Amino acid sequence: MAKPVNLPDYSPCSCCPPIHAFSRRHFLWGLMASGLLAGFPSMDNSPVLKNLFQAQALVLSCIDFRFLNYQRSFLNEQNLDQAYDWVALAGASLALTGFPNPAEAETFWDQLALSKQLHNINRVIIFDHQDCGAYAKVRAQPFGDRQAEENFHAGYLHQAEAQIRERYPDLIVELYFVDLTGQVKVIASLA
Repeated sequence: MAKPVNLPDYSPCSCCPPIHAFSRRHFLWGLMASGLLAGFPSMDNSPVLKNLFQAQALVLSCIDFRFLNYQRSFLNEQNLDQAYDWVALAGASLALTGFPNPAEAETFWDQLALSKQLHNINRVIIFDHQDCGAYAKVRAQPFGDRQAEENFHAGYLHQAEAQIRERYPDLIVELYFVDLTGQVKVIASLA
């Protein structure tokens, strides 16, 4: 990162007071602040400002990078317009069982509480996925087929859904399973 250059004071003539030069950063901050103030509606009960800090959902996914683009594309198709908070924990729904340790579940609950409090979310979206390394730790033998793997995940997804509904009955919970080709399948809710 380049260091800012301090410009010397400039005086157009000996009778005028010096003009203090300031950095480009200060100029841009001032420009941005004045633009924000001029462009913002009044602060009193503006619907624009009320929605400024409102997200539509909290998304829980696995940390597996292979599925991020699929999940983001799916969320865009759902018209969420990136208005969601995102938590990534190994195993996604499996993390709510305390895998690989209880801190994972605590982290999720802390993030969910903050997302609800700060961004007024109204739903939780959980993505589990095929070929998950975290799930391989709790089920040693390989799955017979994709459907068997999806059914195994569905059990944990439903368990996560029940826990969320118990703590936050007002939230909508959506469950999904993503396969290796990027197909996102809805897992039917228990409710």
